[in-house]
Amino acid sequence: NSVYRTQLSTEIPKIINAIVVDSVTMQLDFSKTLDSLSAVQTQNYIVNNGIGSPYEVIISPQFSSITLKFGNSLARGVTNTVEVKNVTDCAGNQLASSANHATLFIAKKILKNDILISEVLFNPKPNGVDFVEIYNNTNEPLDLKDLQIANLDSKGAIANVKSISTKSLLLNAKTYWVICSNTSNVKQNYFTRNPDNFTQISTLPAYNNDKGSVILLSNNQVIDQLNYNVKIHHPLIQNEDGISIERVSFLVDTNEPNNFKSAAATAGFATPSYKNSQELSGNENFVSLRTKTLSPDGDGFEDVLIMDYQFTENSSQATISVYSDKGILIRELLKNQTIATAG
Repeated sequence: NSVYRTQLSTEIPKIINAIVVDSVTMQLDFSKTLDSLSAVQTQNYIVNNGIGSPYEVIISPQFSSITLKFGNSLARGVTNTVEVKNVTDCAGNQLASSANHATLFIAKKILKNDILISEVLFNPKPNGVDFVEIYNNTNEPLDLKDLQIANLDSKGAIANVKSISTKSLLLNAKTYWVICSNTSNVKQNYFTRNPDNFTQISTLPAYNNDKGSVILLSNNQVIDQLNYNVKIHHPLIQNEDGISIERVSFLVDTNEPNNFKSAAATAGFATPSYKNSQELSGNENFVSLRTKTLSPDGDGFEDVLIMDYQFTENSSQATISVYSDKGILIRELLKNQTIATAG
């Protein structure tokens, strides 16, 4: 065959992807086409934790992907390992020992309050887009494939349900994830500390600028729901365009009064993919200077002055001015701007 010669290389085949299709089915993708006679042998595959070898192996028409079917189910929330032995490519090269195994994981079912709404931008800048940030409130990974986002229609019924991901996508414990219709747009407008923690879907449910509801669902159960209105924003904000509302605490109900606040101006008015600027930080109020004076003359001594602060109250405002030792105003850094709870 014409393809035979291309297979006669010294490149070692590897497992490049492992997908859990369902509790008894998995798919393995390889870096090269495989020798079908060795690839279809069930004894060449084994999964730990008592799962054992598959009862059936199905190889793809391209000979670079296989589907394994097992008699025993993979348990949710348990990490399993599949090992492949004695499988070769057409040139007889066996899988590299460093890449002949893969991890398999089925996250536990998402229950109420496991994933919480963390931040919402419902009134974006001109040419901007809405986004919803969620937070894994548990101590284990959860699969965003099992999560949907929605809103309410005019009659108060759940509507416009959108799936977050069509394939397995793990949200690690205690981390933040952003859902939007244009990832690059959000990243252009705001600082994103974790740029990989984004999922782009074709369209978000409509979230109106004056009021609305953001709903998370899993297995047809409401996991979390935020009922918002524009009055949540700080009363001194004159133009809410491009300013998100952030959750203050994950320990109280989502719709508890004052549990969502305008993102701080000093944080860029939104914090997609990382800790909210208005999130509670501690039980102590302080403002401290690391040195008493600042002399930015480039001599390497006190060229930079760092001020640390923390407040128990959120939505605080600050005015910060720098004076010379003669009392002359040098620079006004902030003038009555909203700041984060700590920074």
